[in-house]
Amino acid sequence: MLFLVLCSTFVFLLFYPLAPTRSEGPPVVFELELPDFDIRPSHEREFTIPSANVSQLFVHIRKPTADIIDYDAIKTSVNGQATAAISEVVNGAGGKIVKINLRIRPGYEFVNGRNTVEVWARNRRGRQYYSSFVIKTRTENWNQDFTYHVEPAPGATNQVPPQVVLLEPERPVEFSSRLMKVRISGIATAGTGITRVSVDGKDVQLKPGSKIRQLTRVSVSERSVGFETIITINANATRIVVEAEDKSGSRTQVWIPVVATKAGVVPVREKYALIIGISRYRNNSRGVQNLRYADVDARTLYDFLQQPAAGGFARENMLLLSNEDATLDRIRGALTSFVARASENDLLLIFFAGHGDGDPNARQNLYLIAHDTSVDAMPQTALAMPDLRRYVEQNVRSKRLILLVDACHSAGLSTAGTRDLANNLTNRYLQDLLYQAQGRAIITSSDVNETSQEDSKWGNGHGVFTYYLLEGLRGNADTNEDHFVTVGELFRYVRRNVFSDTERQQNPQMLVGDNENLALSVAPLR
Repeated sequence: MLFLVLCSTFVFLLFYPLAPTRSEGPPVVFELELPDFDIRPSHEREFTIPSANVSQLFVHIRKPTADIIDYDAIKTSVNGQATAAISEVVNGAGGKIVKINLRIRPGYEFVNGRNTVEVWARNRRGRQYYSSFVIKTRTENWNQDFTYHVEPAPGATNQVPPQVVLLEPERPVEFSSRLMKVRISGIATAGTGITRVSVDGKDVQLKPGSKIRQLTRVSVSERSVGFETIITINANATRIVVEAEDKSGSRTQVWIPVVATKAGVVPVREKYALIIGISRYRNNSRGVQNLRYADVDARTLYDFLQQPAAGGFARENMLLLSNEDATLDRIRGALTSFVARASENDLLLIFFAGHGDGDPNARQNLYLIAHDTSVDAMPQTALAMPDLRRYVEQNVRSKRLILLVDACHSAGLSTAGTRDLANNLTNRYLQDLLYQAQGRAIITSSDVNETSQEDSKWGNGHGVFTYYLLEGLRGNADTNEDHFVTVGELFRYVRRNVFSDTERQQNPQMLVGDNENLALSVAPLR
């Protein structure tokens, strides 16, 4: 009888196979809507839009989760800024909706490039929910020192506006006399074609893009035009405005700041450096992938800074933590005792090369990853961003602090069963938490949600960021040929070359503050 039952069961399964099982993920809690560009609510984590001309965002909290989340238990931010003052929460057919109006107050505007929207919510049982969205524009801020404004023509909302790349100048214009001549040159491109380029309201002659002197990072298409002119500015000038208009009537403006000439290079007394580079991770078989050259980057910078050309950092004023030495305890100890050795008038340089990422189990919590970090216990074994800020605020006395962070080499953190690593906002929070206009400068190796590349083609094995950092310090960043490499010169050199060498895939971010003319190294005579 048992044999007959088994046979019958086998025959039934043979002719009536089971329906395929479907693996369903957790229910969608958050969706983002961009009404300016007719983008319907979506739970995709990354969007691409034509331009930064965004007036409003809608964040949807979906049912049934929304039913047990109170209005005051929802928070949102845009580009790291809390949006409570410019948003309202309303009921919708599918749940709750946070309506964010970016035009109510200044300072919330989208930028060309990458923008972030974050949302947090807590239900009545205490469970936390979080998501982040990255919104990229097809237009880019080719130079972070300049301000870009887009005015789309009526009906051209979903078209890419003109793109303007300035070749000269590359930095704010420093005014040094009653009257001053400034050369303006660049390339403008638009899908419909460029009809006009003006500088301070005066039209300039257009040339085929191939006829204008260009930098390697600029790609010239058949629809590109070049322009070049010399203007005269006076002591009342605060900016130079370059405007390009396409055939549809859309316009893009680039504002070039005009500033008073700064004093010469700023000297410092003693120099201290904390250098951390981690390629080998204790838990590389359990979620933390090893890197190839982060430790090499750190060692090379450590050795170079001791040379006379780099200002001759004294070895006793330097601390190198590499691989097995870069445990969480050692890093915390260095951020407590070592950094405190630099006095107010000394220079303190902190360099980190390694992984930076969010906790896979709580993506809103961001960390720098130590040698002994466990992905399953990030709060206990990695350096949290708020803790990093606390160490800097409490222990750094130096008025001149330079932070160089080559983090996020790859999306290298995972836990078993984790399918979606979500967006990596580490670099955004590093800048927001650590930057101060007075006395601090910070440069991160990449933008939001970008990986920092490393390869043997850069100096026989380096991260591209550190490779150009070293090349710049060796004198290649001395653009004004005064034989000093300043913070401003170095940062712009690194940004330009990394951007070019990675084919625009990696965009270092920098905030210089009042350290523009702080000398970091001595360039050789040419």
